[in-house]
Amino acid sequence: MSEKRARDTVGYRSIVAQLGFMEAGTRVPDRLPIGLEGVIEKSGREAFVSFYDTWYRPERMVVIVVGDVDGAATEKKIVDGFSALAPRSPAPPAVDLGKVPDFQGVRALYHGEPEAPDTEVMIACTVPYAHEPDTGANRVSYLPRTLAFEMLNRRLSILSTKEHAPFIRASASVDESYNLFRRTEIDMVCAADQWTASLGVADQELRRALLFGFRADELREAASDLRNDLERAANTAPTRRSDSLAGEVADSLVERNVFTSPADDLALLGPALSKVSLDDCTLALRKAWTAPGRYVVVTGNAAISGDGNAAVAAAYSQSMEVAVKATSAEAKGEWAYSDFGPAGEVTTRKHVDDLDLTEVTFANGVRLDLKRTDFEANTIHVAARLGTGQLTEPAVVEPGLSAFTGATFAAGGLGRHSFDAIRRILAGRTVGVQFASTLDAFVLGGETDREDLALEFQFIAASITDPGYRPEALRDAHKRIESEYLRFDHSIRGPLALNIPKLLSSGDPRFGLPSKNVMMSRTLEEEKAWLAPQLASGALEVSVAGDFDVNTAIDDAAKTIGTLPKRAPRPPLDDLRRVAFPSLPFSREFPVDTKIPKSLVAVYWPTSDGMDVRRARRLNMLAQVLGDRLRVRVREQLGSAYSPTVASTASDVFPGYGYIVAIIEVEPAKAKDIEKVVVAVAGDLNAKGSTQDEFDRAKNPTLTSVLDSERTNRYWMTVLGRAQEKPEVLDWARGRLADFQAISKADVDALAKSYLAPANASRAIIRPAEVPPPSTAVPPPPDAM
Repeated sequence: MSEKRARDTVGYRSIVAQLGFMEAGTRVPDRLPIGLEGVIEKSGREAFVSFYDTWYRPERMVVIVVGDVDGAATEKKIVDGFSALAPRSPAPPAVDLGKVPDFQGVRALYHGEPEAPDTEVMIACTVPYAHEPDTGANRVSYLPRTLAFEMLNRRLSILSTKEHAPFIRASASVDESYNLFRRTEIDMVCAADQWTASLGVADQELRRALLFGFRADELREAASDLRNDLERAANTAPTRRSDSLAGEVADSLVERNVFTSPADDLALLGPALSKVSLDDCTLALRKAWTAPGRYVVVTGNAAISGDGNAAVAAAYSQSMEVAVKATSAEAKGEWAYSDFGPAGEVTTRKHVDDLDLTEVTFANGVRLDLKRTDFEANTIHVAARLGTGQLTEPAVVEPGLSAFTGATFAAGGLGRHSFDAIRRILAGRTVGVQFASTLDAFVLGGETDREDLALEFQFIAASITDPGYRPEALRDAHKRIESEYLRFDHSIRGPLALNIPKLLSSGDPRFGLPSKNVMMSRTLEEEKAWLAPQLASGALEVSVAGDFDVNTAIDDAAKTIGTLPKRAPRPPLDDLRRVAFPSLPFSREFPVDTKIPKSLVAVYWPTSDGMDVRRARRLNMLAQVLGDRLRVRVREQLGSAYSPTVASTASDVFPGYGYIVAIIEVEPAKAKDIEKVVVAVAGDLNAKGSTQDEFDRAKNPTLTSVLDSERTNRYWMTVLGRAQEKPEVLDWARGRLADFQAISKADVDALAKSYLAPANASRAIIRPAEVPPPSTAVPPPPDAM
């Protein structure tokens, strides 16, 4: 029941309603994975064992081994280990999954969920589907359909940024499921009062594509992107990780597809891409929508009075009367940021031999840190840490500006290219820049390859010297803010973003989010005023890790970030680094306007900062021990929660600041009791320490994770990011594995003794404002399993 409660959301309820409406007549709506309350609560061991023996059978098993193994020896082990398995019951009869409805005309559904953060509008059709042999010819035959939906989705993406666009985001797709049906759909996510207009856009854009097809420029862009994806997959294939490769093999078996290598996919589909015509794509789109009947569905927070189904059908009928015409081509344009003037001068270059990384400083003060690896073939990670980030956010007078900036900066494009224009210009290229406002720096970066590394540097330099601050970014942010705050209002996790961070920081306005009205009042002018000085002269350190030539990367950097105006040294800002946990523990309750029957318990224990890396690592280990103990007590013994979460936060920005938090979703009536259990379990760890078994269960997977991470570029990017600003991070990397190996049970117990006393615990319970009555569901008949 705890799992069922954890997965109970307004989104899940909407999905259940959609399945019951669109897949009626099949077993899909009646066989949801979570199951029925009566079955969960009433079924005994005998029914469970019977189900397991019937369906978990040797002929349904697959063993997948991926990695550096001896194939013949591994095969022998599998044969020896599994050959003796035999079924423990007769084979089950074939299951009749039913048949999707066959109808003409329109079937409409309105399913209201007042607590939803937005409304979803869908137009869809379904047809029976039986598995097709996975042949090369079949894969090629579906290529025009893939491109058609990519072009339709691109149109929807562009429309979403237009002024007065009624929807937040949209997508179109076609999928085959359960060897039973093919569903084709177009979806719009919008504000509650925009469902009619959004339905009109969905209908009219679909009809526009079906009637007039696509343009040559659209096909070139879609084909370029797909070709780039195929080539990139082929180039990076030699360094695919074993776990993801095993997952791909498993997926292919479940879907009854032939497992092929990326090189095979490129060889098959690459030449075919050049032969796909506009007519091919239009015909493929029409074929996907050939079903004579249409489902029109509106779910979410739209409030439709009266007969909602009839209102949805009427709105669709009204849209169908609107004539549509073909679109006109948009100019691709040329990349405007290839020349930044004379290359910057390298003033220092140093190779750190034991870590095999290179540190470079340019005359303008920009620092560059590089590590060449073979972890990901032809993949390069680039990130620029600039300025002081959220530390200097003017949160007292402009609260929420950091979050607002994170939501709008990249979407604003560049001075000479809008966000959409950038996508058109760079179609088929592996390049892009994301932006984040972190606690002590702004971060710009992305992932690229050897062919496009110079372009990635150009993009980063252009983002620093000529950001766009375009109005479409503001429009998009406002839509998303509206949706996100509605989610906060009706979710037990809302206070974790809005209220509790300020409590944990003694009211510091840089922590947590302000009210919706305050967030909506932030402007691009405020963002520009805050960012401009830091973009112009803020300290800048750029890190590069991956499969590249070091000298080439330095040259590319010299022509871009090396040309920027002089960088100021990073200021200490000691007065802005003062944040404190509350001096006295708090105990608060937060009622939330929701009818979803679950509460959230959060317990916090103040610890210390992460500037002592040894202590920070041991605090992480303590959090894992506490998490394991809570799992055993709260999930396995009490059955009161599905997945307790415990984590340590130890700041490397704010001296002395850190905490361990335990978060558990529970039945509302049990929240107070579970809060006491959490504090008591931590208190027992504080008083008596951990057992050797608990410590080993935490440490052994951690050591495996540490070893694994050091073979990833993402880990080394965290090292390189401040390698020159904060050289001690290199020492942290040098001694990381040895230090984790050295962590002892006594270390963890000592920290538990210092920090986990019940008197130190701050507590928060987030609960429904009105607790719904207990379920009175009637147990299902025996065959419901």
